[in-house]
Amino acid sequence: MFASLLTALASALPAQDATPAATPPAALAGSWSGAATRDGVVKLLELDFEVDEGVLATTLTQPYDGFSRFGFDFRYEGGWLRSELWGDMELLVDLDEDQLRGTIRSDDGDVTHTVFLQRVLDLPRPRWREEEIRFAAGDDVLAGALILPETPGPHPALVHVTGRGYGTRWETHAMATRLARYGVAGLVFDGRGSGNSTGNRATATDEQRFADVHAARDVLATRDDIRQHQVGLIGGSAGGWVVPIVAAERDDVAFLITTVGPAESLAEQQGHVIQELLKQAEQSFDDAELQAAYDYTVALVELSGRRAPWPEFEALMEPARSTRWWPLVDQPEDMSHPEVDYFMRRPGFDPVPALRQTRIPMLAIFGEDDWIVPPEHNVPKLRRWLTEAGNTDFEIVVFSGADHALGRPQAVVGEGDWPQRFERSWTRPPRLFETIIDWVLARVDVASH
Repeated sequence: MFASLLTALASALPAQDATPAATPPAALAGSWSGAATRDGVVKLLELDFEVDEGVLATTLTQPYDGFSRFGFDFRYEGGWLRSELWGDMELLVDLDEDQLRGTIRSDDGDVTHTVFLQRVLDLPRPRWREEEIRFAAGDDVLAGALILPETPGPHPALVHVTGRGYGTRWETHAMATRLARYGVAGLVFDGRGSGNSTGNRATATDEQRFADVHAARDVLATRDDIRQHQVGLIGGSAGGWVVPIVAAERDDVAFLITTVGPAESLAEQQGHVIQELLKQAEQSFDDAELQAAYDYTVALVELSGRRAPWPEFEALMEPARSTRWWPLVDQPEDMSHPEVDYFMRRPGFDPVPALRQTRIPMLAIFGEDDWIVPPEHNVPKLRRWLTEAGNTDFEIVVFSGADHALGRPQAVVGEGDWPQRFERSWTRPPRLFETIIDWVLARVDVASH
């Protein structure tokens, strides 16, 4: 479905000048949505491109014109698209940003419109239905929804697990509905003390988080409309600690997906966060200082995890107070410090033992510019753990320029004038969703739409 794009996903897309001048790049294929603007008046337009053996075919949709849809000629010439749409249209093809930017000129050469399109996820027409659910997890009752395709079951399915905030189902709802359009069911739920779930969000422990995902998988096990041998887990950020640990404790998890999920313990991850913060600080720190700040933070997390006596914390902090990096690290005054409290409730956030026995298919996605879960530390470790496990079906994808939320930050980028220089809006690339969808569909069976 998106196979022509997936070869480019592990790093930045190939440079545009590497493509022969008149041959459109395969990554141009797909759907693009945007507008042409003139004197504040907007004309919406959508372009769908197909690239077949170097030949470009284009379908134009005009939402403001009764959603008219027809073929229209665009020429690809050395990194630009050109046509005679509403005048002489010229669009810069920026595949790194997934954007088409340009202008329309009159016969006299005057710019009449500025044009901007963003590549978008081309979802199929089928929708989904939701079924509200309640299920017990320990002493609490969690509320959630089962998002089901409208096609006949049984369906493959995913349990969607939120990150550190342990919030409501809406954190994962959008991804679940995207997959449901392709025939994959999803269970989303409110964390303890969030949304309509009972419990206390502020005091939830790692063991409770694990128990919640176990309970969610148990709910799916009772359903005749779920294909039981094709149920996976997907977790983002801190959820990336949870899902491999739960999967290692069960024999009914078929595959795993993590997005910016750590491949190291909470202590190591926090140590690397501090190092990244020091690197971004106005003052510069040498390697010895970076290592010392890392060691301090790892020790702080480990002391918290085992609920050490307070004098041990004081002994750790006393020599650190005289360092240049002291103002930038956690400085707890007692055990009620928010970070210490969080660390105390998460001693089990160490995925390494689980990953070293993970043999089921796994997709792991990272952001190149993520300083919270830096890929330079986590990718080699994850590859090592899965290789040691004998896993022969795993894929690791690093998105170029993406942050911890897997978006590219808002900024004014480029040199010169429009369209080379432009303001980038923060957005998650459609390639993120396509990667997950394609990877899942390659490993499950879905009913035809």
